[in-house]
Amino acid sequence: MKHHVTWGIMGMPALMHGLAAGTAVGVAGFVLFFVLAFMLLFFAIWLIPLIFYLVTMQNALQAVAPERRSLTPGLVWLNLIPLFNLVWNFFIVTHVSHSLRREFAARGITHVGDCGYGLGIAMSVLVICTVIPFLGPLSWIASIVLWILYWVKVADLKNQLLMGAVGGKGGPTAGTPGALTAGL
Repeated sequence: MKHHVTWGIMGMPALMHGLAAGTAVGVAGFVLFFVLAFMLLFFAIWLIPLIFYLVTMQNALQAVAPERRSLTPGLVWLNLIPLFNLVWNFFIVTHVSHSLRREFAARGITHVGDCGYGLGIAMSVLVICTVIPFLGPLSWIASIVLWILYWVKVADLKNQLLMGAVGGKGGPTAGTPGALTAGL
């Protein structure tokens, strides 16, 4: 017996005939497939930058001497736990900023400001505000902007620590990467 594929509504193969006929199982399966595909795509788009962000936070803590760290570097990965991350990010911001300030102070560098604390707390608050109706989309955009600014600030501070370990004491000057975000 010879089998061939016939094409139905909008070019769908006959295998999707249940959908074309409007059966509940066909429609539910079709919708479920696209919802899951969209969720996986969104999750991948969100997860990849989050992993790089967490690597930066972990590396910033590792650049601080162990006796001046207020958080073990590996604990930043708890931020991957859904819903828990809404609270844990406040801890990451607080401890990373505090640890960086202590390290810079120990090296005699005092002009680094709050080491991104204000940016990080504002970003964390805006992330929580995304659940507020009407304010959510605006808050989400603002939180992404602050997330990137905080991320860059911490990366610059970490680089300053690493350069200082090789090149001696000093803060951001016109030729160093830290000069870009020294005022943030």
